[in-house]
Amino acid sequence: MRPLIRSLFVLSLAASPLAMARTPALTAPTEVAVSAATSASSAVSSSREELAARPQVEELQATIDGMKRELSQLRQKEDLRASVIGDPDDHPLWP
Repeated sequence: MRPLIRSLFVLSLAASPLAMARTPALTAPTEVAVSAATSASSAVSSSREELAARPQVEELQATIDGMKRELSQLRQKEDLRASVIGDPDDHPLWP
């Protein structure tokens, strides 16, 4: 009986944040239905929003590409260092 009570307690701890969160996934189907029922004017406004957001998206993509390049350079440096001096964690006195 005790393991059952303990498991129910742990389950309640795991489920309570999900219940309190009120995730948008539960309301998404109704929003989709509402957005599907809107008129063509909203389609025009959404295309305007897309055009307005496009420069921001391109800027963010350029930033991400730059970060990827930096990361690959750092990885190459680390690989070169590891090939020259070996693995820094591989030491005879290392626990």
